[in-house]
Amino acid sequence: MTRTTHQPKPRGRARAAALTAAVVALLAVSTGVAAADTEPSPGASTPATEATTPAPAPSDDLQYPPPPAPSIDVTVLQPVCDGDVPYLRYAVVPTGTPNDTVTITWQNPSGDDVVMADLPLTGRVLWPGAKVDANGKPLDWPGWTQQADGTWVQGDEFDWVRPSATVVFKVNPEATTTVTYPPSSPSCATNPPGKAEPTIKVDTLTPVCVEGVTYLKYGVTVTGTPNTTATLTWHNPSGGADFVQAGQPLRGTVLWPGAYPERFVDLKKSDGWELVNNMWENTRDFGWAVGTVDVTFKVNPEVTVPVTFPQDTAGCVRAAGVAGLLPRTGAEVMGLVGFAAGLLALGTTVVVLTRRRRA
Repeated sequence: MTRTTHQPKPRGRARAAALTAAVVALLAVSTGVAAADTEPSPGASTPATEATTPAPAPSDDLQYPPPPAPSIDVTVLQPVCDGDVPYLRYAVVPTGTPNDTVTITWQNPSGDDVVMADLPLTGRVLWPGAKVDANGKPLDWPGWTQQADGTWVQGDEFDWVRPSATVVFKVNPEATTTVTYPPSSPSCATNPPGKAEPTIKVDTLTPVCVEGVTYLKYGVTVTGTPNTTATLTWHNPSGGADFVQAGQPLRGTVLWPGAYPERFVDLKKSDGWELVNNMWENTRDFGWAVGTVDVTFKVNPEVTVPVTFPQDTAGCVRAAGVAGLLPRTGAEVMGLVGFAAGLLALGTTVVVLTRRRRA
């Protein structure tokens, strides 16, 4: 018997191929989905990693701390005499500033300052009032004046720079110091030829009390200066205003600050005195003048000495009709006013009682 083999029809083959392709496509899609599931989706957190905060970048303040405040250090400050000419040798070291020049100001306590600008940070300058010729030879010295006949006398517009002066070094910032005029020596003179350094000596200094009023009896001796008057400055140790007595003779007697004599004496209003009901009252408080205080006698040159308020003794007590020993301060005046008011009230009461008894 003969078997007959039937070949599949073309339509069946096509269906089988299509089915196979579909299966392959399905597998491919499944594989892609699985792979996609292993990638993190946008915006989703990563559960397997630990969240860390990045360290902040160093701030500008930590990387670049503020610079130190500008300062200035005067490392050399030396008055010198060179060839009979007074100089000031100096050296300043600034910090925190690019400035490379210094301005030196000599402070005049009673007039215009002497300003030397745009100087190098190290060098030397002529003392104000000193003059030299083209060869550096001295022509003039501060505190001296040459007369027409060639002689030298003491005193000129630069008296204030000796024996000492206040000097300001300014670079930005600035420094203030005091310098002393260089003295003469056998090899170098800081005065005109043949002129010695002026001197001053206090040879009399006696606190006295006369009829309840305190005075200072004094005497000064000077050499090398034609000045014939002195200025007395009583230094207030509490930091308040000093008491100045200008134009005094080289020997004499002055009232103690705040003390005053009998009522009919003229006293200066500029010193704080005021005449009230024919009695002198002082509007300033001179309590600081009790005890020991420093007094400067200035003739050019000057000297400072301590003086002590005289003690009350049997021979010097408060006298009737004479002002008291010590300065009347505002509080003391008010106390006297209160005491007087009490006496007045007591007198009025006595008068009233007397009248009532008579009635």
